[in-house]
Amino acid sequence: MRRFLLVMLSLVPLFAQQQAPPPCLERPAGERAYTRIRLMDVVRDQTPVRAEFLIRTCGVRVSFSVDLETDLKEAGAEEKVIAAVRDVAVRPVAPKPPAGPQAGDVRVNPKDGLRYAYVPAGTFRMGCADSSDGPCDNNEKLAHDVQISKGFWMGQTEVMVEAYKRYARAAGKAMPSGLRWSGDAHPMTEVDWNDARGYCEWAGLRLPSEAEWEYAARGGTTGARYAALGEIAWYSDNANGQARMVAQKSANRFKLYDMLGNVWEWTGDWYKDRYEGGGLEHDPQGAPSG
Repeated sequence: MRRFLLVMLSLVPLFAQQQAPPPCLERPAGERAYTRIRLMDVVRDQTPVRAEFLIRTCGVRVSFSVDLETDLKEAGAEEKVIAAVRDVAVRPVAPKPPAGPQAGDVRVNPKDGLRYAYVPAGTFRMGCADSSDGPCDNNEKLAHDVQISKGFWMGQTEVMVEAYKRYARAAGKAMPSGLRWSGDAHPMTEVDWNDARGYCEWAGLRLPSEAEWEYAARGGTTGARYAALGEIAWYSDNANGQARMVAQKSANRFKLYDMLGNVWEWTGDWYKDRYEGGGLEHDPQGAPSG
């Protein structure tokens, strides 16, 4: 009988410890998990069994980290107590990946092997505004606001000679004759609008509208250029009259190169000698003829 009583008495404190209501339940709901400082107090002030019970019942408001594990060990926590903290600690919330492509995202078109950058939807001031772009030619007026309602992918560089050779071989076309390009990484020149459209159709693309082209070229800026001219463009003073290799100057915010200078570029629109101005235009496609 005495031995039985001793066993029973030795179990009572442990049973009572496990069933005692944790102090966190007396606090408001938002404060029921232990902060880092209070957690260290629990580890130091309680037996390992009691500390594990409190931690698993009350939770921990901080996320588990190497620094927290080091602090727990220094406070005398056993491995099972540290495991309890790891199990109930706040899980870091992983940031949600952005929905769809973002400005400046780049991908390769397997058909022509070129890189294309994503241009997001947005609104910009099209044409020449005397205050920022001047001096202005008449065919660049009137400046007007344009909304591009859908994002699109645009060649990160001008179409390179190497890519156009792929198209010419696939289409059974002869390469244009001309001396303005000398290497595969140079921009393709000596092509007319129909050649440009044929290339786009072969590559699963289309020519941009003039509005899309200007919006992409501005790269989110409101002035005439997004940086000093010599940093972003080949032109008469630095190109010696020759087309230069693509992507040798700084890209704009959409990661597009050579949108100013180097060579002329085709758009899908008919030429129009003057804008009407006034009001917000949505995705203008240019004149019906010209």
